[in-house]
Amino acid sequence: MTPLLSEVGYRQTKEKLARMEERLAALAKRTDLNAIHRREAEESCHDMMCQYLREIKLYEATHNIAPSQPAGASHE
Repeated sequence: MTPLLSEVGYRQTKEKLARMEERLAALAKRTDLNAIHRREAEESCHDMMCQYLREIKLYEATHNIAPSQPAGASHE
């Protein structure tokens, strides 16, 4: 079970999600990676983004906050 975030943890998780989105965008621009490495890195980023988004949605649901929908969302 995912532990509930504190208010500080919620803000930090939203920041981590934004950084992961930036990392994924930077990864897409790289030309020095072979296909397998790129795919594994992208899958890892997507997995982490899904986890962060689940934690954010859980916090928002339990605190009656309007749901966040980061740019490029639909990570589930």
